[in-house]
Amino acid sequence: MCGIVGYLNLNGHPLDPFERHLDPMCSSILHRGPDDQGQIVLGPAALGMTRLSIIDVESGHQPIANEDGSVWIVFNGEIYNFHGLRHMLLERGHRLATRGDTETIVHLYEEFGVDCLRHLEGMFAFAIWDGARGRLFAARDRMGEKPLHWAIFDGQLVFSSEIKGILAHPKARRQVDPEALQRYLALEYVPAPHSIFKGIHKLMPAHYMLVEGGEVKTGRYWDPDVSTQPIQEQEAADTLIHLLGESVKGRLISDVPLGVFLSGGIDSSAIAALASRQTSEPLKTFSIGFADRSFDESEHARAVASHLATEHHVSTFTPDVGLKMMEELWQVLDEPLADASVIPTYFLSKMTRELVTVALAGEGGDELFGGYPTYQAHRLASVWNRLPAPVRRGLLEPAIRRLPVCLNNLSFDYKAKRFISAVEESPVRRHLRWMGSIPIGDHARLIRPEMLTIDCEEQLYPELGSLMATDGPTEGDFDLVGTIMRVDMTTYLPDDLLVKSDRASMAASLEVRLPFLAYPLVEFALSLPSSYKVRGMTTKYLLKKAISAYLPEGILRRPKKGFGIPVAKWLRKEFKPLVDELMGESFIRRQGIFLWPYVQEMLNLHRSGQKDLRKELWTLLMFQWWWRKFFD
Repeated sequence: MCGIVGYLNLNGHPLDPFERHLDPMCSSILHRGPDDQGQIVLGPAALGMTRLSIIDVESGHQPIANEDGSVWIVFNGEIYNFHGLRHMLLERGHRLATRGDTETIVHLYEEFGVDCLRHLEGMFAFAIWDGARGRLFAARDRMGEKPLHWAIFDGQLVFSSEIKGILAHPKARRQVDPEALQRYLALEYVPAPHSIFKGIHKLMPAHYMLVEGGEVKTGRYWDPDVSTQPIQEQEAADTLIHLLGESVKGRLISDVPLGVFLSGGIDSSAIAALASRQTSEPLKTFSIGFADRSFDESEHARAVASHLATEHHVSTFTPDVGLKMMEELWQVLDEPLADASVIPTYFLSKMTRELVTVALAGEGGDELFGGYPTYQAHRLASVWNRLPAPVRRGLLEPAIRRLPVCLNNLSFDYKAKRFISAVEESPVRRHLRWMGSIPIGDHARLIRPEMLTIDCEEQLYPELGSLMATDGPTEGDFDLVGTIMRVDMTTYLPDDLLVKSDRASMAASLEVRLPFLAYPLVEFALSLPSSYKVRGMTTKYLLKKAISAYLPEGILRRPKKGFGIPVAKWLRKEFKPLVDELMGESFIRRQGIFLWPYVQEMLNLHRSGQKDLRKELWTLLMFQWWWRKFFD
């Protein structure tokens, strides 16, 4: 696991070998790999890396070359099938000098070119310099577990695992992208290929980039089939547990200590159950607790740990700890991210790193096997929209709006008010509204006119525009839940959850592996009918059936809680000094981006208890913290 950086003269002219631009670029991402550093300048290209040693600790130094030094690589990630690939390459006559996975990619590229990507199973972002062809070849894994950013400044292409690596290059410029700002405010994150900085891009998941002859081209190398395949329910359950077991087994390969994040939910519990069956020593599991009972899941994690006889570790997350974690995390984050769970994830990662270097986690299970309450909400929306309009608008909606505000985790009034806020929109449009924060329709009241560039939700994700722009077919005409799950898999998962997982864990120099995102398991999940995932109002139906023999029945039956913090309460009390500083009138007016009257209105409504505006205010607060770091 590493961080990678580099740059390339697009005109092909050799770089000055005495330039030291790689030094600050590598130093800026040292948290991603504190164990080792490596750099090389090769004609017009410069490659650098920082390494967290996981596999082949002794001899896995990077950059790594092929036999004659004509092809070099810097690599971030893990290739779980590298043993088989290594054997195949040796049979074909390649000579490998190391025992790790990085070198296999170099020789696969020699053998197959860009098609080498089809052979890789793992999480990765890498850059290869092919000196003979004068070509830079970069790629990112299928699901987007590992990041790669790039930009062009003054004739040089600059790339890095994190944006800060690009900003450390002397040619880089920093400027807020107004379109990205609006996407962030509406979605709570900046979706790829955009970044919050104008001119800096993210390589999309399952994409590669070729830079040759001064031209930059990107392409997609994996586009899974989403057509449903016939399969009996029991066979599907057996296949699921086999594929997940194989994925867990591959992700247990490590030359350093390893553990599992255990929240007590279905996904992490399933991973812990399968991992504990494949280890000779007691498995180390890690979770955190909250004093606020509505957010606390630690008792469920303890129950699973007891059932599996793991060596379980728990720490309590408090407001003071939360503020300290925020301050530390913002030394690492390069973009605003309003997913508040990034803070406890960082805390959990730091706690875990004290005992292990690698942890398995459950991201992806909800999107692939139907775990979110929003999938149930879409089913309810179909029923709601068939009710007579006078009943909906004259009776039910006013009653819901009058419900008293409760600031607990996923309180009934919060869910009900969120539900009616977009229930009559088309399915994909309402889904983005439910999952997001500040609707595009409110941006004219919040943002100065000169910075407004997006005026409708269809522009947030142009590839989803046709689905959002129409009323959409009825549930009987298309697979409603299946469509929404695929939307989450291509938007929320890579652009929010995987960003959170990568940045929070790497800030603690911890490698996190995600068994649910093995691509054979992903392809299998996409082939299943949605009725195997959400049956009636039961979420994760097939996964619960497949894992039932391994876990206590109470864990299988408990509702999803989610991994968050008491933002709504902390904004009014514990974090109030920070809110007053970064969202006060003087700061807002000096900053020159937002309109104070609307910010003031949101603050007053939340503090008075008239409305629960936790998502809107937290989204704005996280942007303010980011802006202060980079521009104030």
